[in-house]
Amino acid sequence: MKKTSRRGSPLLLAIVSVLLHSGSVRADSGSEDSAEANDSGFTVLSNATNVTHWGLGVGAGVEASPYKSGKTKFSPIPLVSLDNKWVHAFGTTVDLKIGKWDNVSVALRGSFAIGDGYKNNDASILNGMENRNGAFWYGPALAWKTAFGTLEGDYLLGGNKGERAKIDFSKSFDYGNFSFEPHAGVEWLSAKYVNYYYGVRSSEVRAGRPEYTGKAAYDVSVGTRVDYKFTRHQIVILDLGVSHATSGITNSPIVGRSYIPGARIGYLYQFN
Repeated sequence: MKKTSRRGSPLLLAIVSVLLHSGSVRADSGSEDSAEANDSGFTVLSNATNVTHWGLGVGAGVEASPYKSGKTKFSPIPLVSLDNKWVHAFGTTVDLKIGKWDNVSVALRGSFAIGDGYKNNDASILNGMENRNGAFWYGPALAWKTAFGTLEGDYLLGGNKGERAKIDFSKSFDYGNFSFEPHAGVEWLSAKYVNYYYGVRSSEVRAGRPEYTGKAAYDVSVGTRVDYKFTRHQIVILDLGVSHATSGITNSPIVGRSYIPGARIGYLYQFN
């Protein structure tokens, strides 16, 4: 999804270095470019016509629990799609477009993590633990679109829940009404994040559950998204993947697995 540092993470520095050195960025974090795609510069200075494309739908996600004997997570996902000169939104993520230079884009991102956290009755190992809640994450996002695929990165803050930074690469292939998009990514999670979701506080220590202070970790993921457009306006979306957490997470006494499979499915009606 290291002590919290205002200077960011090594992963963030790598993202910035790669994108700035390339000299090019994409404007919208994984969607089709707007009619203003050829305009370059800060969004506020652009004279491009503001055309809005939007859609509505519904989705759901299912994911194995990382906690010992944990219940499989089922999460409803609201599918609201909106894209214009100023904003790109999809699902639980909203990007405020700052600017676009050639194929490189910069945005301010806000995202709510629906599936994060747990209740202490989600697994026997969590009995007596305080509930952990999801968070609203916010921060800068960058994207670079090339002929080989799209490279995206963001660095997000979540208040008392720490920091996270992610870099992701994807490539889309069309085949008739189908679109296939393999993707792979790595996410850095700060020590504060890991400690909140996977740590064990002194007040939560029990037999078989020693105190644990989280350490910064990485989460590596691979998957494929499949879109099927069965009418001009209607799309079914299926995203299958698996993620793997490193030792900062898996060393926690409440964690029972390092590989987490998951799937998301949704239906979207695009009005224009």
